[in-house]
Amino acid sequence: VAFRALNKKCFINAAAIDEQQEGRSFPFSNRSQELFISTHDATTGARVALKAPRQVHNPIIQENQRRTTKKRRTSDINSASCLYQADFDQGTKIITEPGSYKLCEDITFYPLVNPPETSSEGAANAFEPIFPGPFDENAFGLGFFAALSIATSDVTLYLNDYTIQQSKEHALLQRFFAVIELADSPFIQGVGPAQFVGESSSFNPASNIKILGPGTIGLSSHHGIHGNENQNVLIKFVKFERFEVAAVSLNNVDRLVIRNCRVIQNRHDVPILGMFSAAKFIRPYGKVLKDHGYEMTLRGVQTSAADVYDRLVESINNVYDDVMKYGKIMENVHKLEHKLFHNEPGVVDGPCYAFLVHGKGPAVGDYGFKLSSNSNITSSRILIKENKINNIKCWVNEIPAAIENNKVMNDARGSVLQFIRSTDNAPIAMESDGTYKGNVVADMQMMVAKAINEDVIEDSAQLQTVVNSIDETIIGWASSSNLTYQPKYRCNGDSMHHVNKGITVIRVDDTVGFRIEDNVITSVSNLSPSAFDNCFDYNRGTHFRAEDEQSNLQQGSNIRGVSVAAVSGFHDDNYDRSLITGNKLIDFSSINGKAIVGIDVQNRCDSIEIKDNIVDLHEGIGHDQGDAYLALRIQKNKNSEEFSIIFDKTNNFSQEIKVLSPSNAISSDLEAADSVVHARSRVIRCPSKTKDLEWEVGTSPGGCPFGFKKKMNMNIFE
Repeated sequence: VAFRALNKKCFINAAAIDEQQEGRSFPFSNRSQELFISTHDATTGARVALKAPRQVHNPIIQENQRRTTKKRRTSDINSASCLYQADFDQGTKIITEPGSYKLCEDITFYPLVNPPETSSEGAANAFEPIFPGPFDENAFGLGFFAALSIATSDVTLYLNDYTIQQSKEHALLQRFFAVIELADSPFIQGVGPAQFVGESSSFNPASNIKILGPGTIGLSSHHGIHGNENQNVLIKFVKFERFEVAAVSLNNVDRLVIRNCRVIQNRHDVPILGMFSAAKFIRPYGKVLKDHGYEMTLRGVQTSAADVYDRLVESINNVYDDVMKYGKIMENVHKLEHKLFHNEPGVVDGPCYAFLVHGKGPAVGDYGFKLSSNSNITSSRILIKENKINNIKCWVNEIPAAIENNKVMNDARGSVLQFIRSTDNAPIAMESDGTYKGNVVADMQMMVAKAINEDVIEDSAQLQTVVNSIDETIIGWASSSNLTYQPKYRCNGDSMHHVNKGITVIRVDDTVGFRIEDNVITSVSNLSPSAFDNCFDYNRGTHFRAEDEQSNLQQGSNIRGVSVAAVSGFHDDNYDRSLITGNKLIDFSSINGKAIVGIDVQNRCDSIEIKDNIVDLHEGIGHDQGDAYLALRIQKNKNSEEFSIIFDKTNNFSQEIKVLSPSNAISSDLEAADSVVHARSRVIRCPSKTKDLEWEVGTSPGGCPFGFKKKMNMNIFE
């Protein structure tokens, strides 16, 4: 709109509205939708910028814009290339050409490559890609990791009111999976439980991506949408349901919008524990040993790899048959499998999320502590707005990890060698008298470890060996019929020794500039039992600094509605604070939770404003400092420069606010509009070829639960 007044030209320019343009611009300014007036003197040409404190709402213009946008979207959808069920029958559909795509029917990912009905070993090796073949041996070394892989730039995917999901059969047998992967590999080079990016290959992330509803991203054994190193991602009007770990999980992403999405619920019928993944992962190693004719002594008896392998394959098939028929493992039919693999709570047995944004690399350690100055390894410009998230449940199955020579005992894929069950101290691989009991998984883990030590199995793209840490002490104990062993346990880890973090519904770490606005989070339940108490030390997080408080070191039962850690405001020409505003958090529960927090500002955070939020975590629980419920918590550490975190009285908090000092003291002078929070860090890093990566593990060894390509003098799990 232009008009002339008093010999001056005035131009009114409504600021860009971020996602109304369907992701074509990402200004991420707190001033969006405000009215700006620029005036020019007709004589001097001098320009003065004025900002009016009101909104521009012209119903005629808005209706015309709406019709134009709808017409353009309809045209775009009509011209998009169709994706049919047949495109997925031979495995992951990989998009390598820019353009627009749309679902033209419901997609259920059930690859016809080695299906259980015709596979040589039934379910045990079902759905495994054939090499050599059309799929990369590194990226697909652990199976079909996605239904759809977008490995190029400038792609729009219209769900077109259809559903894309993993089949129940594939979800049981492929335990790391994303319905949509925004790259040609699930991991960047050098990390993960296998060598996903080969020495001569490159990692190809997607950029300028739009995933648009209406439509549903359904069942997944891990993620709905997952990616690394992405830029310009818009996810809008999508319904998510029945994922196990996260609806959206992106690492090192620049310019992300998640808006107007609905999370109906995560998956509530998970039939198996993480130990079933260990059985699946170790099986290919056992096949090599069987074919090699390998033998070793177990429990004082000479045992063949063929015998151990056949029992492992039988157990995997027993689980598959029961779950397909009955939805669970039948104790009266397969007692051994029920004891090892049955998931009683029926939800994922590790940390879970709705939306997760993280810095470079997998989010398997603790929450970020200090924001790196290296912009190549941090996320930036994140908008999570107007989403509805409901019915999130999980539990953390704490796995006591035996420590020998200051190393966590884990197998060649990184799965922890499990001795006992933390929930009831029941023996898994060790008798009550300390002798080796074993089971189908532990026996194979021991045999593979011994074979690796003897160079019978060599490191390769499909069979990584450098991660194995099961040493001769443990192998010698398992070989004996009467040797006893008293392990020292490191606690606060899951089956892959990832740091236990409980539930974090919206998590943003290691990020420069974010807005978390107008989201509704309701009905969140952590079903974790009480923490295991026979701990030698802990897979420690950096969230708390009170090292003498055991309860602060085991976080599996905790809940965080919105968590930000190692974050800052926007580092643009017009510097703005990051925002947590207009969110509504209702109905959280955890019987054993030590911290049930609505909004959690963790570790070193700078320039955040928290306003207009409604937090009522539990009906009838108010400002009682003796309970675990906190509307807002801000961590405070000593001996560091100051920086601001602002929260004011526009927030409606039914529970109390806490500022945690280094001694966990509670600040009582929080009535002022502003609060200044301090932080410091002392870091022990995982071994890494990249100096500044954020993979920090706090104050003790442990917590680097992913492998590196190269052998190192120091075991990466230290």
